[in-house]
Amino acid sequence: MSEPGDSRMLRAGFVVGLWLMLTTPTLATTLLWMDVQELTTHSTSVVMGRTVSLETLAAGPGVPLNRITFEISRALKGDLEGTIVVNNPGFPGAPAFNEGDEAVLFLYTRKDTKTHEDTHVMTGLQQGSFKIVTDSSGRRVLDRAIPSHQKGIADHRSLDRLVTEILEAAQ
Repeated sequence: MSEPGDSRMLRAGFVVGLWLMLTTPTLATTLLWMDVQELTTHSTSVVMGRTVSLETLAAGPGVPLNRITFEISRALKGDLEGTIVVNNPGFPGAPAFNEGDEAVLFLYTRKDTKTHEDTHVMTGLQQGSFKIVTDSSGRRVLDRAIPSHQKGIADHRSLDRLVTEILEAAQ
């Protein structure tokens, strides 16, 4: 038979446990899905080009930072040109790049308050990267870093189709 004090202790333990669960920061991130039009709208620039080099910065605790040197061949939105550095988190599931990879990147650019230099990051994390690959028939198509959540949309879409969608959304 339980005593009244046991019931109060059980209830207090439950309340403390619930409080800890609700006030402890979580390490998960939830991304809202963005289609090409939304990615374009939320990006300051959309560029096509090639990965020149990669550097991983792992100083300090937390997620490492990948710095991708990217040579722009065409700006689809914005006025970026030449070679830029894109900062990309190095956590599992983030887009992986290799030297020589061609891609279309949706970028958000802001001015670094310390260095006063532009800092470029991918819009929507992995959603903002489409690798350009050649399919078995020799067509240049896109291989998105993540699969589409919409049924009926192939993982490989035409590069020309994506460029058209971006240019229309950027107007």
